[in-house]
Amino acid sequence: MEASAKRRRTMEELQPWRPWDATPNAALVNIFCRLPIKARFQILPLVCKSWADASRHSRCWASMIADSHYTSSSAFDDAFIKESYPYCSSFADPFDWHRNVDPCFGVHKLQALIDRAGGGTEVTSLYFFPFLTSTSGPPNDDALLRLIAQSCPNLRHLSFHGSYVATEGAVLEVIYRCRKLELIDFAGSPYFTPKVLKEVSACCPNLRGIRGHGILDPSIVSILSAGFPNLRILNLSHSTIVDKDLLDIVTKRTGLQYLDITNCPRLRMYMYIIKGALSQIAEIIYD
Repeated sequence: MEASAKRRRTMEELQPWRPWDATPNAALVNIFCRLPIKARFQILPLVCKSWADASRHSRCWASMIADSHYTSSSAFDDAFIKESYPYCSSFADPFDWHRNVDPCFGVHKLQALIDRAGGGTEVTSLYFFPFLTSTSGPPNDDALLRLIAQSCPNLRHLSFHGSYVATEGAVLEVIYRCRKLELIDFAGSPYFTPKVLKEVSACCPNLRGIRGHGILDPSIVSILSAGFPNLRILNLSHSTIVDKDLLDIVTKRTGLQYLDITNCPRLRMYMYIIKGALSQIAEIIYD
């Protein structure tokens, strides 16, 4: 007992207490990359020199998804698509809604964050709503999307949530250039269209999750049923999907692991469809 206590005291003497600013850079980076965007951008660089150096590491800027959705586990991937309510707090604005009427302001801010991420090659997750112009200013949706397309070739997770006025050309430019996309969130945007989906299916073979609300015409359902060989997560909450189309999806969409059909007012006989689909789809969310 005495020998063990003596060894413990000796080890403590050999490993004296170290201040936070002496923490190894790699350890700081590992912590900082899990902190909110706002903290990484506005607070960490002001604490001390070592924290400022660590906060500039490109790994800290690989994910620009809103604060509550960034974790290092697969739960992050699920939350990115599963959240069902597009107009509530699905993606908290990390900059406290302080957007600018100047369309260049958000573009420059996003460019600054991309520069910190090794020029964009290390960016894997992006939610660009916080960088949009405020409602009283001219839109900058296209400029942001073209910046993403040109700078982030390894992007895997992208949310269009909250963007309304981008041209189809700008949306497709992202699809054509970011071919490693795995998760796309179209919620709260008008870009969930047959043409865009068809191009996503052709250009992004690794896509495994889609979230889309609004009007679902038969051509969209046809693409969702037949395309996307690796699709595992499908969130169609707040959509106009009908019983026939739901049956088509659950019948043809083998490999689906998660399906959200909450708040779909045109569904009538869906309980019978769900009962039959539960044997092949692990998780079905409905109301």
